[in-house]
Amino acid sequence: MNAVFTYTNPDAAFWASYSRLWQNSQGRSPFQSPHILEYFAGRAPGELAIVQGHSAGELRAVAILRKQNGVYSFLSDMKTDANFFILHRACTPDDIQSFFQQFLHIVKTEKWALMLNNQPAWASYMEQFEAAGKASGLYWQHIRYSVCPIVEEATPEALFQRINGSRELRYRVNKLKNQENAEFEVFTDDTDLDHWVDEFCQAHVLRWADTPTPSSYRDPARCAFLKGCLRAWSADGILRRFSVKVARGRVGFVVGLLEENSLIHHSTTFHPDYWKHSPGKALIHFMASWMQEQQMRVLDFGDGDEPYKYTVANTEHQLDRIFISNPLNLGFILKTKAIQVVRDNPKMYDFYRDKIKRLTQRAKA
Repeated sequence: MNAVFTYTNPDAAFWASYSRLWQNSQGRSPFQSPHILEYFAGRAPGELAIVQGHSAGELRAVAILRKQNGVYSFLSDMKTDANFFILHRACTPDDIQSFFQQFLHIVKTEKWALMLNNQPAWASYMEQFEAAGKASGLYWQHIRYSVCPIVEEATPEALFQRINGSRELRYRVNKLKNQENAEFEVFTDDTDLDHWVDEFCQAHVLRWADTPTPSSYRDPARCAFLKGCLRAWSADGILRRFSVKVARGRVGFVVGLLEENSLIHHSTTFHPDYWKHSPGKALIHFMASWMQEQQMRVLDFGDGDEPYKYTVANTEHQLDRIFISNPLNLGFILKTKAIQVVRDNPKMYDFYRDKIKRLTQRAKA
């Protein structure tokens, strides 16, 4: 494996090579799919660093990073649940070890500071990355970040039976159908996408109005960004949109993304006038029925431990945060130490999440 890097924004030839790599990658994460990263790259000109690993004349490994305020993170951080290194499924353990060693050598020589958010602890390469990091001579800080609640069963039929076994979810479906004559929808292409997103954003704004965290979709630019993301995922063939429609329009929404035998429940909202009907929970039941038809056996609720996910979730995946820098980068290191202290102290973290973070989000909104 021979690794090289560039600060040049990628061209069409790179994206063609990257698309072939992603199609043959381990997991084919939707958050690093070709069209979504190309879309993000177009919104971050001059801010990218790309590390490529080649073997036998082919692109076999990639990390696409974005620099903000002097710190690099994954480009996919712009909208993600998990950030993966993209590795060809034919990579051997020696290939992977070589790539990570060279990647970290580039970090050292270029004096990068890395804040790698939403790192999937379950990724097959993570032990090798950790070992390479600790042996690199760089500052390396690894902390628990979040979780992805998951419903996983041996078969699609067993998955549906588990979710269908929730009396509450069946009740929500029946209530919407009987009282509101609701229709449940699934879109596998771009049909009505613009209007669907407009309704999603309007519902999201109403849902979070007069709360400590008002919706970012009050900004038309954020709605346009969401449309761009969904069109990119649709172009890669991995977008599935689910919704509940009543006489007045759509009142429940889920943005779903395909990942091998999994469906990722990536983003959701509902119209607050229908909160007693719990359209989001009703959609979980509808999605499980659709997944059984598609022979899928894993429903991944994505980043976050919101209580509604545990209505049916039976396991979790851990997400981590990894900080890497020159050991003399004292400002960056002190910041990471402070983050770890807050994250490791439940009372401090709850105060940060419920008070400071919400005030910051409100100010930004």
